[in-house]
Amino acid sequence: MRKSLLAMAALMGVATSPAHAWRLNIDQETFADIGFSTIVRGISEGKRSESPTEKSRINFFVPLFNITASGQVNKLVYFSMNAEGGSTEADLSKNTIRVRDSFIGLKFADELRVQAGVMRAPFSRVALTSTYVQLFPYTPPYRALAFIPTDVQVDTTTDGRSLNPRDHGIVVWGNVADGLLKYYLGITDGATINKSNDNSLAYTVRVQFTPVMLGFKPETGYTVADTYLGRQNVLSIGFGYRVVGRSGAQRDTKMLTVDALYEQKFGDLVPNLQVGFINIKDAYKTDVTPNILVDKASQLYIQGGVLFDQMVGFGKPALAVRLEQNKNENIAGAPANANDPKVTRFGVIAHYYIKGQAAKVSLGLDSVSLNSEAKNRGLPGPRFKNFTDINLQFQTQF
Repeated sequence: MRKSLLAMAALMGVATSPAHAWRLNIDQETFADIGFSTIVRGISEGKRSESPTEKSRINFFVPLFNITASGQVNKLVYFSMNAEGGSTEADLSKNTIRVRDSFIGLKFADELRVQAGVMRAPFSRVALTSTYVQLFPYTPPYRALAFIPTDVQVDTTTDGRSLNPRDHGIVVWGNVADGLLKYYLGITDGATINKSNDNSLAYTVRVQFTPVMLGFKPETGYTVADTYLGRQNVLSIGFGYRVVGRSGAQRDTKMLTVDALYEQKFGDLVPNLQVGFINIKDAYKTDVTPNILVDKASQLYIQGGVLFDQMVGFGKPALAVRLEQNKNENIAGAPANANDPKVTRFGVIAHYYIKGQAAKVSLGLDSVSLNSEAKNRGLPGPRFKNFTDINLQFQTQF
């Protein structure tokens, strides 16, 4: 059963398979695996602005839950569906459920697969990484910026939080030379970037290199992970380019990324290091009218950690740190002598893996610093301010 789930995960592009899943068999070739995942989070939020009514707050909520179904009709045709929901921080009484992924795929060979539907846009490593296999839970500290490159999304709420790295269209992808090279070619409608009603398309190219000749295992699935918990040694280097077409006088949005992950097991210790740079030109903040043009936006991040791959009590402990910097340049309408707004985030988090990603408890701290121009983005209302959050998170997958 477990071997069949892992094989299906590789076919479907799942970064890590749940510890269990309910399998519905139709015949020897046709089946579906149904799973459930959820995250429960408690967060102590620092004050975000200088408003006299701004207060620190502590909330528990469900930021994410998923019901998934994936399988195959036969050896050629496979499918996947992911329904996602969660309570919002703004109003914990409201819950939303929507289909985030729904696609049909054709596997002609390991080197050639074609997927059509809505799926993760294959641009950056961040956008291809599920929340359940990230080392750091997402915290929304970036509302001071007009454009947010995190996850390469501009489908944002009014405070600038990125929500959805998916896009509708067709992606051709595959693994060449036993995973030495993985490629993605996507033609999509750009809905995660451009919310206007034009007919422009987005074009995405990503290649990922793994030196398998040195003993590293390739990431052969459609998605990737921040950590493989010592199950395989990984050295993966990726390059991505994405152009989102825009009609009328608006400029096309152009994106470039370089990223890498290194993880290797040494005895009982599993060190992990990930770096990435995302550069975006002619970006737009789409939740305001008229849209705000940002000549250039960038994100630079580095994160690292170590897992102790032995049971301590009833789980395995791990520790990770992250440093990232987000910056905008030449925002339309800004004064000529204005500085570029910049947000710097430092995070540290401890994980306790009771049963891998299927059962995990995490406790982390996020410290967010804004330069003077970023703080002034709150004007004419109260200025934004530096803050620190503390996160307690529980996760399970079935």
